[in-house]
Amino acid sequence: MRRSSIFMLIAAEVLGLVAVLFARSFVAKGPSGPSAPAIRTVAAVVATADIPFGQKITPDKVKVVDFPADTLPAGTFQRIQDLATDDGRVAMRQISANELITVAAVSDKSNRLSTAKLLNPNMRAASVPLNEVTGVSGMVFPGDLVDVYVTRSPDEAEPYAELLAQGVRVLTVGQDMNVGKDKPEVVKSAVVEVTPLQAQKIALAQQVGQLMVSLRRFNDEGRVRLETLQVTDLNDGTITRLVRKKNGNAGSPAAAPAAASGKPAYTGPSVQVMRGSEATVVPVLGQ
Repeated sequence: MRRSSIFMLIAAEVLGLVAVLFARSFVAKGPSGPSAPAIRTVAAVVATADIPFGQKITPDKVKVVDFPADTLPAGTFQRIQDLATDDGRVAMRQISANELITVAAVSDKSNRLSTAKLLNPNMRAASVPLNEVTGVSGMVFPGDLVDVYVTRSPDEAEPYAELLAQGVRVLTVGQDMNVGKDKPEVVKSAVVEVTPLQAQKIALAQQVGQLMVSLRRFNDEGRVRLETLQVTDLNDGTITRLVRKKNGNAGSPAAAPAAASGKPAYTGPSVQVMRGSEATVVPVLGQ
């Protein structure tokens, strides 16, 4: 009885050892046989830490890693010396740690951040003057979309406003083209991306009037049709009465009808009644 128990114990241990060896062999080979072929990789340069906008790319800020060849995007660097050259390249935007560095993310001149590199084909860069009022209190940032307006006060007509360009992209604010900019700043100008015709309009408008911009919702590329807006359009649609100054001018509208009828020119107080775009001057009679 004792001998059979010993044989059963030995058999159990042998079977357990065989099971362990079989499991190890199965895991190493996989359920379908030998291990799958290794993924082909190529060298690629990535950032070792966050690189802020405008910072020069130096060898200590990058490293080479093995990256799957089938998923490697175009425009990457395979050697550090191709990226961190003696002339030096700088980050055109914020580059995160372990991010693949591409030619689109860095400048190609020594410490030169060129706005021209940001332009789309057949587009132009035009400068728009800004201040705290016309620049939306400094809340315009690179990458935003804005509309551009011009206001004029000519001698031959009432003051008016026109829409020059809609949904144009802001390239730089002041001298800053960092799309990661997150602090408002009142600057003197902004550079916007426009068509050649829009650039021509902006150039002329700066000579004859004052420019201002209005901020659009992000990715809002809609178009609206706006008519020329004049001073007489600034009411809410109701009849407006304007009290004229007491200047005693015989050539005023109030005096013109009296002079034409041969009556003495009226120089007393009067009110101007606006009905649409037609103005009528009515004398104010005393009690």
